[in-house]
Amino acid sequence: MKNSPQYLWLLVKTLGTTMQGELLLNGATWGIFLNLFKNFKMETTKLQTFENNPLTFGVALTESDDRLDCAWFNPIIENKIDVLRKSKRKDRKLVKLKTVADVKGGKRLPKGTVIIESEANNIPYVRATDIKNQKVNLDTAVKISKEVHHEIQNYQLQKDDVVITIVGTIGEIGILEEEVEVCDFTENIAKVRVNKDSVLARFILHFLDSEFGKMQTERFKVGSLQYKLSLTSCREIEVYIPYDGNDYDIKTQQKILDEAYNLFERADQQRKKGLELISRANSVVVEKLKIPLPDEKMGIFFMHEIETEPTTRLDALFNNPVRESLIANLKKHPHKELGKLTKPQGKEIISPTDFYKLVELEQIDEKTGRITSVQEVPELGSEKILLKTNSILVAKLQPEKGKVVIVPREYDGAVGSSELVPLLLESADVSLEYLWAVLRSDYVLKQWEYELTGSSRMRIGSTELKQTIIPVPDKKIQDEITADIGEMIEESDKVLSEADELFEKAKQHFISAVIE
Repeated sequence: MKNSPQYLWLLVKTLGTTMQGELLLNGATWGIFLNLFKNFKMETTKLQTFENNPLTFGVALTESDDRLDCAWFNPIIENKIDVLRKSKRKDRKLVKLKTVADVKGGKRLPKGTVIIESEANNIPYVRATDIKNQKVNLDTAVKISKEVHHEIQNYQLQKDDVVITIVGTIGEIGILEEEVEVCDFTENIAKVRVNKDSVLARFILHFLDSEFGKMQTERFKVGSLQYKLSLTSCREIEVYIPYDGNDYDIKTQQKILDEAYNLFERADQQRKKGLELISRANSVVVEKLKIPLPDEKMGIFFMHEIETEPTTRLDALFNNPVRESLIANLKKHPHKELGKLTKPQGKEIISPTDFYKLVELEQIDEKTGRITSVQEVPELGSEKILLKTNSILVAKLQPEKGKVVIVPREYDGAVGSSELVPLLLESADVSLEYLWAVLRSDYVLKQWEYELTGSSRMRIGSTELKQTIIPVPDKKIQDEITADIGEMIEESDKVLSEADELFEKAKQHFISAVIE
């Protein structure tokens, strides 16, 4: 019985597993498993594949294996890497990332740090959400003060550093292209700084972003409620680099990059065109309604007499004259409060299931106001909301960034972060599409910017959300606004789709030149 499959199954049930099927082992029980498996002849008797996941396969355990989950032993991944390991090409060398680069983590902001945009806060702090399209986007990075920077100054990025997101959405790859005096970064990112003169940072960037890099970050990630990729695992990623027999071949690396960049640059040009169309679409409301926006310079220095003008809030942000001027301008035109146009969705019961489709804040594109993807998770952990078709989701956390989305039919029944407020339209005074557009316009985003509350992570309160002033023009103008935005978004979708196709072709061209 002791060396039988029944005994093995009983032991697995006794120890327990995570929702991903990862065994809960400690040092003692791992020894038991190693000895037990040595007495089994394990081989694949039937290999079927569903996308990248085989249904059945055998494994051969080694002393270095400290996991028993399917992702770790996935033979599709292992076999592809093994082809490179067994390659007899003398002009290529497969090495672990740690042999050509230093891999280090970032630092969490000190507890109690308040993020407020101001001239005094000008040091970029890069987060995982700032890593997109193989770039570190400093434009979207939050800015911190010199005082906060001094507490985390040992964790910085510099030009040509490659980064990997290692928490949440794992495996996004980017490079810092700009020269920066100082640039701090989050602990949710791994910094890869090449330490060999004969290895190009951009070559490492593109290999890590290739199929071979992605499959390794996928294999190395662990976790149940939230996946993570350790720095140790990042260092173990294997990269395939041109080699001249004595050293890494920098000329061949550059040649491969030059050929691929003909396509990458075309993709980048198309992407810029698409984003410009989105930017124009986001300005349509202000252009059509022509309600003046106040000059924000008037709010740098001001006085407010709280003795004679008592308000519900006494902070400088809320009582800034920019906010007061904006609301005064809006109230000169037909308007209603958001709370009079919508109602809260209400708490919905989320039915138990094996896997939930989860939409977090990072899955909402603030530029387009769309849900970009969902995560499939076995457990929800903290409180979540239920998504319903045609409800409007507004991000409580930093709503002024424009994370406002209409839930499309394909996401009905999915669940969302509790940082999202679901609203249902209940007034005939505005259309759903117009309300979405105006909520993403400067008329609303500027109100929210000055109505945030909290200390470390500032949010919009429910009262402030309900009292948001919404311009309500006649139906004809609403239809014109939504039609113009619709045309621009449709065109941007076409251009961005072309950019994505070129981008994928460039990636494939790169990895083909490296591997074949």
